[in-house]
Amino acid sequence: MSTAPDPQRLGGIGWARRTRGSLTGAERRRLIAEVAKAQASNMAGRVKLALGHLPAGAAALDLQDFAPPDSALAREAEEVCREQSPAVAGHGHRTYVYGAALAALDKEPLDRELFYVAALLHDLGIEQPVAGEDFTLRSAARAIECAHSGGLAEHQAELIADAITIHASPGITAERDGALGFYVQSGATLDLGGFRQWDLPKPLVNGAIELHPRHGVQKGIQELIRAEAKAVPEGRFALLVRCGFIFAIRLAPLRD
Repeated sequence: MSTAPDPQRLGGIGWARRTRGSLTGAERRRLIAEVAKAQASNMAGRVKLALGHLPAGAAALDLQDFAPPDSALAREAEEVCREQSPAVAGHGHRTYVYGAALAALDKEPLDRELFYVAALLHDLGIEQPVAGEDFTLRSAARAIECAHSGGLAEHQAELIADAITIHASPGITAERDGALGFYVQSGATLDLGGFRQWDLPKPLVNGAIELHPRHGVQKGIQELIRAEAKAVPEGRFALLVRCGFIFAIRLAPLRD
C-alpha cells in the first residue's frame, strides 16, 4: 500500500485546498531556487541526449511493458480523460508511459493503477481557468470522482489527488512527496520540456507519440499555461512563467 505524504507540504492536496494555490513569499523563494537547480540539470542532460548516452538498463525498457492497466478503474479514467481536448488527453497518456518507464529505470515501486489515473487526469483543470484557484484542484476533484466510481477507498483517492496537486511544484522527490506525484511530474516535464528524455531509449519515446499523437500540444500548452498564470498570479504556474518555463517548452527536443 502506498504511504501518504504530508498533505500540508507545499503543493500537497491539503496545502492546495487551504491556499487555493497562492504562494507566500518564502514559498516563492524556495521554488525559485528549485527551478534554478532544474535548469542546471536540464542543461547537463541535453549534452547526454546529444551524445546518445543512456544510463544502465535504459536500453532494455520496452513500450509494451508500460501498457495501461486492465481494470475497471483504468477504463473509468480513460472515459474521464476524453473530457479533455485531444492535445491534453494525449499529453496525459504519454505522461503515464514516460513516468512509468522512468520509475522502472529508477527501480522505484509505483502503483501503476493509481498512477494511470493521476497521469491521465493531472491537467484536466487547466483548459478552463478559474480566477484565484489553482487548476490542479479541479483536476484533483475530478480524479477523486473517477476514483470513487472505480471503487477505490477514500485514502487511495486522496493519494491520487495529492499526486496531481504536487506535480506542479518544482523540486519534489519520490521519497518526500511520493512516487505517484514525482513520476507524474517526471513524465509530464519530459513530454513538454524534454527533462530526462536522455534517460529513455528513442523507440520508447517515439512509440508513445505514435500511440498518442501530440495534436499541437507544444503550442497549445503554452497558451494554457499563460492563461493559468493570469488567473492565479500568485500561483506556481505564474512563477514558472516568470522563470522561463514557456521558453523551455519552445526549446524542447520533442516537437509537434
